[in-house]
Amino acid sequence: MVKPLLSHHSRRSPPELPDLDQLVFTSRPRAARSASVHASLRQAAVENRNDHFQPFYSIRAVANHFHIPIATVSRIYQRLSAERLLRLVWGSKTLLEPTEAAKKKQARTVGIPIDLIRFTNSSDYRHSILNLQREIWKHRINEHLLFFEKSAEEILHICKRDHANGFDTLIWLLPDPSHRETLFRLHDRGICVICLGDRHISGLNDFYTISPRCTAGKILRKAILKI
Repeated sequence: MVKPLLSHHSRRSPPELPDLDQLVFTSRPRAARSASVHASLRQAAVENRNDHFQPFYSIRAVANHFHIPIATVSRIYQRLSAERLLRLVWGSKTLLEPTEAAKKKQARTVGIPIDLIRFTNSSDYRHSILNLQREIWKHRINEHLLFFEKSAEEILHICKRDHANGFDTLIWLLPDPSHRETLFRLHDRGICVICLGDRHISGLNDFYTISPRCTAGKILRKAILKI
């Protein structure tokens, strides 16, 4: 028999997904419940994917709703991730993967311009770059480190040479106001430049100020993953 699992308590679901109360499952013995929950969640994932990443049901909400252990739900989510329906981001919400056609249109490789002299001499700058790398890896985005030594204009030549090799987006960490002209020229060449810094540079649209409430991870999700 197929029936909806009714809830006596209201539970919030991501706005683009059906409420958990609307999911159906096949009534089976308790031992087979996880397979039924997997089938219901898989159907919800397949039917509600679109052209961008979007939040999926939280593991805790699913566990509470279907009355199964959190560890069981985690294993279900790992299976859905292996099927490329979900993306599990450490320390973040579980994401519903875009459709395969949409993925082909998204930038999955980015460049990170790095001032070589500053990277060598400043431990704070070096740690900031490494932390940004870790955030990028969490989101399964490939990156290229683009070092420049004498002038930021070197990045223009690097992009011109490597633009056809896959990346059309730059994440420029802690840009200096002296880089302003280079940033505009990159934009004019059709390259998306996302700046993360503590001093705003006038005229730049994709500039995000890093703060405890606006971390690099949140900025990446908003600017790259569009969630």
